[in-house]
Amino acid sequence: MTATHADGGSGPVRAARAELRVERRRVVDEREAFRAFSARVSSIPDESANAGPSDPAAADGFAGVGGAVGGAVGGSGGGAASPGSRLVAVRDAYRATVMSVPHYETEYDDTYERSVAEEFGPELAYALTRTSRFHEEYKRSLLSAAETAVQEREAFLDAVESEIESIERAGSRLDPIRSEIEAIEDELGAAGSEGGAEAEVETPGFGALDACRTRTEALTDDCDRIAGRRQRVLADHRRRLALGDDLDLPAYCYQTLDVTYPVLAAVGAVGDRLESLRSRIERAMARGR
Repeated sequence: MTATHADGGSGPVRAARAELRVERRRVVDEREAFRAFSARVSSIPDESANAGPSDPAAADGFAGVGGAVGGAVGGSGGGAASPGSRLVAVRDAYRATVMSVPHYETEYDDTYERSVAEEFGPELAYALTRTSRFHEEYKRSLLSAAETAVQEREAFLDAVESEIESIERAGSRLDPIRSEIEAIEDELGAAGSEGGAEAEVETPGFGALDACRTRTEALTDDCDRIAGRRQRVLADHRRRLALGDDLDLPAYCYQTLDVTYPVLAAVGAVGDRLESLRSRIERAMARGR
């Protein structure tokens, strides 16, 4: 019987573990990349002291960068950062850290302009890509935004670690239930195991069958508790993280899997086996009366 149910619904949990290991590595890489970027930006002097009256960014200040006119970094606009400027140093630092994580091309594949807009917001992105000097306001805001990016990765990493713990706990509790199901199936023998036909073999007596039914009911209660605890973990994820209106942590982490909620899928598979087993036991009990 063991070979017949070798997977027994454990596949989704194993797949989830693999996805979470990848996600944890990526979050750690991004956190460390933003830390490295922040350290490099800290070492780049701002240019506020050198700004002249002809510099529109100096006149307007950070709050007014949205009204400045200029081209993107590397473009032909007169307000673009020139080669060797400190804004180019910021850009190079970003490319060498945040945009150099191993999964960047696979996961994001954004340009510098789009990436900083996504991470730091459109106003700061404009200041970094469409003005000509790295002002003190820009540097201060950029360091603050980079620290926020680190904190966001820390929060997400905590959630991923919590998800890993939940997955591991559920898997470790489902494994003995599967083993108990297999033990009951072995005790019942081959009766009813082929296409619903009742084989002519010796089956346990009524009392033993009743005991088996009681065991399946207890195992079903165990599955219900596992599912209930899992639902509470998912609710806690939703409270702690805001990934999007229609996206929660499992939907994000398991988007490449066949199921969005692997633990609940595994519990459901075990529950189906228990329901089938209980029906089989009750048929055998009815024949023995």
